[in-house]
Amino acid sequence: MENTASALRSTKTINKVSYSFSPGGTGKSAVLAAVTEKNQRTLIRKTSTDTVIVEQPLQITLSWLAQGVVENRVFTITMRTPGHDYLLIIGLLHSEGVIKQLSDIESIKLESDDITGQGGQNEWLVLFNAGVIPDLSSLERYMMSYSSCGLCGTTSLKTLELKTVINLSFVEHKNVLVAQSLLLLSSKMRGQQGLFDKTGGVHGVALFGLECNREPAGAAELPLARSLHQKLNLQHIYEDIGRHNAVDKVIGALLTSNDVQNKSVHGNSAKSSQQARLCLLLVSGRISFEIVQKTIMAGIHVLVGVGAPSDLAIQAAKQFDLTLIGFVSDKGFNVYHGDWRLTNA
Repeated sequence: MENTASALRSTKTINKVSYSFSPGGTGKSAVLAAVTEKNQRTLIRKTSTDTVIVEQPLQITLSWLAQGVVENRVFTITMRTPGHDYLLIIGLLHSEGVIKQLSDIESIKLESDDITGQGGQNEWLVLFNAGVIPDLSSLERYMMSYSSCGLCGTTSLKTLELKTVINLSFVEHKNVLVAQSLLLLSSKMRGQQGLFDKTGGVHGVALFGLECNREPAGAAELPLARSLHQKLNLQHIYEDIGRHNAVDKVIGALLTSNDVQNKSVHGNSAKSSQQARLCLLLVSGRISFEIVQKTIMAGIHVLVGVGAPSDLAIQAAKQFDLTLIGFVSDKGFNVYHGDWRLTNA
């Protein structure tokens, strides 16, 4: 697993002045110390450098051919941490229902090579293959709903329904996830968060795949045997100043991986082994509706967060039968929907 600190342009070094307080002297001649009159504590002031996370705008422009005419449209401008932009763009377009599979896209490249400096890395152009027109209907219908009735939870759920007909319910998932296996997920992800180690200013998102080594008939049916031979493998992990961007990067990595490349993950007409294989997404922090939407669109079955979910996130999870878990730690967690996938073994 590649440490996420390897992303280029993600951090920069800045100067800072640190203030701290201690009851005694500093013992360092280079440090300016002053005793306060109120509590006689020593104020320690020193200059040093720090590593901070970079935040830059990302503009995504879509380009396609319609009736012999080239159409261009700025899809979005979002703030993100530079690095893995290609994956972020793929994940975002899929999450919004603009593309159904990776083969819809001919290329993703920088919009202009003439712009020098950091700004030249912020404008990206997505070219669609001949005959492919990006599906912007759900976004347009969403804006119509917003202008007519205002933005609300019902509008958000209806918009999600317009974007996908995906089915997350598989009988193979009943009682397949051992509850105890979730307790160490946060530490597994934390151990790979190189950018957080450097800056303390990013969210982390990780994708795990469930691996079950089945025993011969009889032994595999025992709960203890199931627990001993189950493993959640860390497949992808990305970091970003925006939690939703980190999710898009993970989904982009999933879509470009060899096992799902050029295959649609929408729909439920065929329950392939890839679809039925349980996938789990872990996010640092709280779980918003937007994170749930991206998870559902990617066909991921279990969403786990370190923090709490919102009420709308829970509603969406129930509507699409997503297992939603919050407040995960090494001591336990809360299941807000989809407890049927878990077992106490």
